[in-house]
Amino acid sequence: MKRIVWRWEEQDFGFRFRSGKAKQTHELYQAGVAGAFYVVPKGQRKLSKAKADELAARVVPPSSVQVVAIPWRNYDRDWDWIETDDGICLNYAGCLDKEEIDRREDEGVARAMELVADLLERPEPAPIDIELVRRLHRALMGEIYPFAGEWRVVALHKGDGPTKWPLPPLGIGPLMEGLEHQVFSRFPVISEDDQVVIDYISELMIEFLTIHPFREGNGRMAFILANLVLMQNGLLPLDVYERRRDQERYYTACEAGRIHKDYAPLAELVAEWEDLAIEKWEAAHD
Repeated sequence: MKRIVWRWEEQDFGFRFRSGKAKQTHELYQAGVAGAFYVVPKGQRKLSKAKADELAARVVPPSSVQVVAIPWRNYDRDWDWIETDDGICLNYAGCLDKEEIDRREDEGVARAMELVADLLERPEPAPIDIELVRRLHRALMGEIYPFAGEWRVVALHKGDGPTKWPLPPLGIGPLMEGLEHQVFSRFPVISEDDQVVIDYISELMIEFLTIHPFREGNGRMAFILANLVLMQNGLLPLDVYERRRDQERYYTACEAGRIHKDYAPLAELVAEWEDLAIEKWEAAHD
């Protein structure tokens, strides 16, 4: 498959199309692929008519009466709702190709792990705090999405499962401050007892995932933070995508932690993944 060329300099997300009238009005956003569009779900449109008209007035509109030009360089968090029917978020390429997005996100995981490797070079263990979490997310998603490193401003519901993450009335910031005070503040956890380390990791991951602070990449961020803890204790990093192999157990373990504060099921999985990482390393090094 031909790799999509991303328009880094322009960050050109296209134009908004209006069709229909009154309650039958539909809003579509042109993507970087001819004839392809993002959609704004009816119940989640946040731009008022006045706001839309204000944006449209900033530039000369195209000739079609149904097209409203949008100056995307002035990114507005209200636009975080924009996604395709199958959940691809607005991105710097106007890309609707899931395989291409997946490739870019894999590269983002590598960039975030490079930052983790840099932290491990410090003479003293680097603390986990809110700013580090945001830096890691910018490394992970900053070349793909305009909201990288920013707390989400929308409610989330991923996949077909029942779990939803509403947007708290005061936003994500206070919840992350609470996580920093209650969990991050106990880091660094350095112990010769691997179980102590794994127990801490399972709590950290579950409490982070319970908040789901970002628009995208929360699962990968939880694993990246876990890897920082593991590697500072001389253990091997986990495969960020290993959870897909044990997906049902992983989801069940996360729910046990989220609902009942029972971190043991995830700790058991993390221990298994660590053993698997050791087996792979030993096989690769004879």
